[in-house]
Amino acid sequence: MKTFLLPLLLVGLALQNAPAQEPASTPDTLVWCGLDYSMVKMIGTQDFRNPEDIIPRMPEAWNELFMKEMLPKVEKLTASVRADVKAVQPGNAKLDAKSILREDGTADQMVKPTHITDKDIAALVKGYELTYKQGLGLVFVMDRLVKTQQTSCLYVVFFDIASRKVVHSERVCEKAAGAGFRNYWFGSIKRVVKDLDEHYKKAKAAK
Repeated sequence: MKTFLLPLLLVGLALQNAPAQEPASTPDTLVWCGLDYSMVKMIGTQDFRNPEDIIPRMPEAWNELFMKEMLPKVEKLTASVRADVKAVQPGNAKLDAKSILREDGTADQMVKPTHITDKDIAALVKGYELTYKQGLGLVFVMDRLVKTQQTSCLYVVFFDIASRKVVHSERVCEKAAGAGFRNYWFGSIKRVVKDLDEHYKKAKAAK
């Protein structure tokens, strides 16, 4: 009996100490990496008066809302979709009150410009810690929320996970709409998702 149990014990120990397998993904898998607010600017004298109620709580709330309401729409783009939103969590957690600019201005002054460069986006993507090792990554890099123009601007970014090469990056500005602070600014994101199929086609063609 002891002779029989020993091999079973050794097998059990080997399985216990074996490294966990990486989650399955393929080069065709689309991986949602989250809403990245690490470089966002919240601009306006009216809507951002209490930074302690916004940062870092709201970026987390917006990411949770995306997973609940928008991820099912992303899943319609292709047969294999995964989520790996921990990629944006460290950057979002470091967001502070310096991201809020208490000033107003015209659309040409506040909406049209951007402080985010292609180099900034490439650095963000390169620095993400991802569970999945292959596939096409998708992240929304949030640029600015502008209260006077009731508009959010963000970059729709697709990148090759294996090489971290950005294959598609496009700045999009959409009107905000919704009841309450959270839903109001999330309204812009919902509008972007409606046109996500076109961005996905461009990314697949460029990959």
